[in-house]
Amino acid sequence: MKKMIEIIKEKKWIHYLIILIVGLLIGTPFFWSQIRETHDGWLHLIRVVGLDLSFSQGEYPFLIAPFICRNFGYSMAAFYPPIVTYIPYIIGVIANSFNIGLKIFAALTVALSGITMYNLVNEVTKNKMISFLASIIYMIFPYRLEMIYTRFAIGEFTALIFTPIVFEGLYNLLNGDQKKHFYIAIGAIGLILSHTISTLFTAIFCVIYILINIKKFLKRDTIIKCIINVVFILLISAFFLVPLCEFESQAHYSFFEPSVMRTNGENTSARTIELYQFLKDKGEIDGVSFVVGIPTLIMLCITILVYQDIDKKFKPFYIISFAFGIFSIFMCTKYFPWYYMPQIIDNIQYPWRMIGFAMFFTSPVFAMNIYYLLNNIKKERIKDILYILVIITLGLFTIFRLSIYQANDKSIDKKCETIIRNNPVISHFNVNRDYLPLKAIKKQSTYLLYREDRVYVLKGNATIENENKQGLNLKFE
Repeated sequence: MKKMIEIIKEKKWIHYLIILIVGLLIGTPFFWSQIRETHDGWLHLIRVVGLDLSFSQGEYPFLIAPFICRNFGYSMAAFYPPIVTYIPYIIGVIANSFNIGLKIFAALTVALSGITMYNLVNEVTKNKMISFLASIIYMIFPYRLEMIYTRFAIGEFTALIFTPIVFEGLYNLLNGDQKKHFYIAIGAIGLILSHTISTLFTAIFCVIYILINIKKFLKRDTIIKCIINVVFILLISAFFLVPLCEFESQAHYSFFEPSVMRTNGENTSARTIELYQFLKDKGEIDGVSFVVGIPTLIMLCITILVYQDIDKKFKPFYIISFAFGIFSIFMCTKYFPWYYMPQIIDNIQYPWRMIGFAMFFTSPVFAMNIYYLLNNIKKERIKDILYILVIITLGLFTIFRLSIYQANDKSIDKKCETIIRNNPVISHFNVNRDYLPLKAIKKQSTYLLYREDRVYVLKGNATIENENKQGLNLKFE
């Protein structure tokens, strides 16, 4: 028995297997719920079915979904990163259901993010138990469940896979043997191809981390490796970034207009939250809960008890992670000066998105807190029992939290998917319109509503004959 416990504690593949199982279990209840009822669920169903319609038209690249917006077309694929577009699509094709494909993808992101967090913490601490605890905490944090079950913010919860990879590479570059420096490129490419806002704020935290470790960074070999990573990031992600810039250069899209997206200082400040909302819901209109949960508060309080016991080798990482986590929480609140921030920072739209970064930075801290608290116990058997009790307690709180997301009629998703496929000429009033040109938004109640599917002669005189428009193809004489 003792030997088996030691094997479970030390074997990385066993930890990976448990993380995979836990991640999939966290995503399983979603199969009894609706994507349609989440904030962005309807949009993502349209987006993936729209990609399928693009394939059916045989036009490459598949940047504009045909038919949508009353045959005007909708350029979601040009702005929505490909990882969260193509992978759910491929899974949906295999599963013969795109809503199931989206749900499977969501469950996989939980498990994969747990594995990348495990690898990051193991790179720092070289301690598998701390790494395992960190991955579990990262996967079950209450806000992650909100991301999936309330918001279905597919870009944000996919980005949670890649943020640990970026910081593992950065930590290895500045504090390790530099053999994993290329993880910076892998993680950054994944972020760019998953979620733009997460990419921006991860980059900001990385720059701050480098400035804190500026003496370690200002070495010729380190700088060269960093430049190589940046070059690879730009080259590999160019297939997405270049068309995105091209679209913006050809027309001013709503996505880049602060007044339409409400990404100015005034609107961003208005969306901040009160500190007490981390402890108690106040009945938010949009239904998002910001409550961090009792286990989170307990793990935070343990910091006071164990701070002196933290290993000096990775104490700087502990301190920086703790500071970044607390600062991320501060950025969610009404006390942070969003009103005076640069426009690029205000693109976050909803400051409470920073809870996701707080979740990332505090997970290793909380894991170390638990480990060093229990490490004071001399008897290994009692220590092992307490480890198990901690995991069980966290699991019970997660089950309770998941029970809040009540199951509803999942058949609605299939009906919605069928409606979109059979009647793809969806009105622009039924999509979020972020990816329409600004001129189209201004004329959405006139031109977009009453436009005809024909060639318009804008200047001079002409007779148009033999018109034929099908999807993205137009022929006429």
